Amino acid sequence: MLHMIPDNMEQVEEKLAWMKQNGYEQTTKQDVINDMTRDGVQDMLDTALEGPYWTARWEEAGQLLKVCGPVGDVIGTLKPRDEYDDFESDLENNAILFWRNLATQTQKLIGHD
Repeated sequence: MLHMIPDNMEQVEEKLAWMKQNGYEQTTKQDVINDMTRDGVQDMLDTALEGPYWTARWEEAGQLLKVCGPVGDVIGTLKPRDEYDDFESDLENNAILFWRNLATQTQKLIGHD
């Protein structure tokens, strides 16, 4: 459960409950969503590039995710859908569109648009 990447708010709540029951009492819903967003994008990158060549890192936690190349150069950034200030509110509105937005932005960075 610790390394599970949730797909939606229900799974975020399940993971948060598990973490709190297993020694991660300080973890918040926003922490789970931030980790989910970064780890989900990292998984997309690793799959598309067939290895861990690029890295997803927070520029502004919950609001702007940057993708860095192998020497730390910034390849590009990913952000929530235009009508949302952060990834948490984007996910809460519609999980499918949240992931579609991240996948579309990731594909454009990779050059598969």
